[in-house]
Amino acid sequence: MVTLYHAIKISASRHEVYTSLTDLKKMAAWHGGKVEGEIAAGKVLTLRPKPDTHFSWVTEKLVSDERIVQTSREESDSDPGKTLVFTLSDLNDGRTLVKLEHGVWSENDPHLPFCNTYWGEVLFHLKTFHEQP
Repeated sequence: MVTLYHAIKISASRHEVYTSLTDLKKMAAWHGGKVEGEIAAGKVLTLRPKPDTHFSWVTEKLVSDERIVQTSREESDSDPGKTLVFTLSDLNDGRTLVKLEHGVWSENDPHLPFCNTYWGEVLFHLKTFHEQP
Protein backbone atom coordinates (compact mmCIF):
# COMPACT_ATOMS: atom_id res chain seq x y z
CA MET A 1 0.00 0.00 0.00
CA VAL A 2 1.22 3.50 -0.90
CA THR A 3 0.52 6.94 0.53
CA LEU A 4 1.37 10.02 -1.50
CA TYR A 5 3.07 12.91 0.31
CA HIS A 6 3.47 16.42 -1.06
CA ALA A 7 4.42 19.76 0.49
CA ILE A 8 4.72 23.32 -0.70
CA LYS A 9 5.61 26.66 0.88
CA ILE A 10 3.23 29.53 0.10
CA SER A 11 3.72 33.25 0.72
CA ALA A 12 0.38 33.76 2.45
CA SER A 13 -1.02 33.36 5.94
CA ARG A 14 -2.43 30.04 7.13
CA HIS A 15 -5.87 31.63 7.26
CA GLU A 16 -5.66 32.77 3.63
CA VAL A 17 -4.51 29.33 2.44
CA TYR A 18 -7.11 27.52 4.56
CA THR A 19 -9.84 29.74 3.12
CA SER A 20 -8.66 28.93 -0.41
CA LEU A 21 -8.99 25.23 0.42
CA THR A 22 -12.42 25.47 2.08
CA ASP A 23 -14.33 28.26 0.31
CA LEU A 24 -15.91 27.02 -2.94
CA LYS A 25 -15.67 30.39 -4.71
CA LYS A 26 -11.98 30.76 -3.85
CA MET A 27 -11.26 27.14 -4.76
CA ALA A 28 -12.93 27.63 -8.14
CA ALA A 29 -10.58 30.59 -8.78
CA TRP A 30 -7.42 28.46 -8.55
CA HIS A 31 -8.46 24.82 -9.05
CA GLY A 32 -8.73 23.57 -12.61
CA GLY A 33 -12.16 22.61 -13.92
CA LYS A 34 -15.48 22.69 -12.07
CA VAL A 35 -15.88 22.74 -8.30
CA GLU A 36 -19.26 21.65 -6.93
CA GLY A 37 -20.86 20.86 -3.59
CA GLU A 38 -19.88 22.05 -0.16
CA ILE A 39 -16.84 21.88 2.09
CA ALA A 40 -18.25 21.24 5.55
CA ALA A 41 -18.24 18.24 7.88
CA GLY A 42 -20.35 15.46 6.39
CA LYS A 43 -20.85 17.28 3.07
CA VAL A 44 -19.65 16.27 -0.40
CA LEU A 45 -17.23 18.23 -2.59
CA THR A 46 -16.94 17.17 -6.24
CA LEU A 47 -14.02 18.23 -8.42
CA ARG A 48 -14.27 17.90 -12.20
CA PRO A 49 -10.83 18.82 -13.61
CA LYS A 50 -11.85 17.47 -17.05
CA PRO A 51 -15.28 16.61 -18.51
CA ASP A 52 -14.64 12.86 -18.16
CA THR A 53 -12.88 12.98 -14.77
CA HIS A 54 -14.39 13.59 -11.35
CA PHE A 55 -13.59 13.05 -7.69
CA SER A 56 -16.10 13.33 -4.85
CA TRP A 57 -14.85 13.85 -1.30
CA VAL A 58 -16.74 13.72 1.99
CA THR A 59 -15.30 16.17 4.50
CA GLU A 60 -14.61 14.31 7.74
CA LYS A 61 -12.91 17.00 9.79
CA LEU A 62 -12.08 20.70 9.60
CA VAL A 63 -9.76 22.39 12.07
CA SER A 64 -9.80 26.07 11.19
CA ASP A 65 -6.52 27.27 9.67
CA GLU A 66 -4.80 23.94 10.49
CA ARG A 67 -6.23 20.75 9.01
CA ILE A 68 -8.70 19.32 6.49
CA VAL A 69 -9.53 15.60 6.37
CA GLN A 70 -11.61 14.14 3.54
CA THR A 71 -12.43 10.65 2.29
CA SER A 72 -13.03 9.89 -1.38
CA ARG A 73 -16.57 8.79 -2.07
CA GLU A 74 -16.37 8.39 -5.83
CA GLU A 75 -13.50 8.54 -8.32
CA SER A 76 -13.77 8.21 -12.09
CA ASP A 77 -10.39 6.50 -12.47
CA SER A 78 -9.72 4.65 -9.22
CA ASP A 79 -11.30 2.96 -6.21
CA PRO A 80 -12.87 5.26 -3.60
CA GLY A 81 -12.12 5.17 0.13
CA LYS A 82 -8.76 6.93 0.14
CA THR A 83 -8.11 9.65 2.71
CA LEU A 84 -6.87 13.14 1.87
CA VAL A 85 -5.30 15.27 4.61
CA PHE A 86 -4.13 18.88 4.28
CA THR A 87 -2.06 20.16 7.20
CA LEU A 88 -1.10 23.84 7.43
CA SER A 89 1.64 25.30 9.62
CA ASP A 90 3.53 28.56 9.98
CA LEU A 91 7.12 28.89 8.80
CA ASN A 92 9.61 31.22 10.51
CA ASP A 93 9.78 33.45 7.43
CA GLY A 94 6.02 34.20 7.41
CA ARG A 95 5.07 31.68 4.75
CA THR A 96 2.68 28.76 5.22
CA LEU A 97 3.76 25.15 4.84
CA VAL A 98 1.06 23.05 3.18
CA LYS A 99 1.46 19.30 3.59
CA LEU A 100 -0.76 16.91 1.67
CA GLU A 101 -1.17 13.22 2.42
CA HIS A 102 -3.26 11.02 0.09
CA GLY A 103 -3.59 7.34 0.83
CA VAL A 104 -3.78 4.52 0.83
CA TRP A 105 -3.30 3.34 -2.73
CA SER A 106 -2.75 -0.13 -4.11
CA GLU A 107 0.79 -0.33 -5.47
CA ASN A 108 -0.64 -1.69 -8.72
CA ASP A 109 -3.21 1.06 -9.27
CA PRO A 110 -2.49 2.34 -12.80
CA HIS A 111 -3.66 5.85 -11.84
CA LEU A 112 -1.23 6.23 -8.93
CA PRO A 113 1.57 7.95 -10.90
CA PHE A 114 -0.91 10.24 -12.66
CA CYS A 115 -2.48 11.29 -9.36
CA ASN A 116 0.96 11.89 -7.89
CA THR A 117 1.79 14.25 -10.77
CA TYR A 118 -1.63 15.90 -10.58
CA TRP A 119 -1.22 16.80 -6.89
CA GLY A 120 2.03 18.60 -7.67
CA GLU A 121 0.20 20.62 -10.32
CA VAL A 122 -2.73 21.39 -8.00
CA LEU A 123 -0.48 22.62 -5.20
CA PHE A 124 1.44 24.78 -7.65
CA HIS A 125 -1.86 26.36 -8.77
CA LEU A 126 -2.69 27.10 -5.13
CA LYS A 127 0.73 28.70 -4.63
CA THR A 128 0.42 30.76 -7.82
CA PHE A 129 -3.06 31.93 -6.79
CA HIS A 130 -1.61 33.41 -3.60
CA GLU A 131 1.66 34.73 -5.00
CA GLN A 132 0.65 36.23 -8.33
CA PRO A 133 1.28 39.98 -8.55
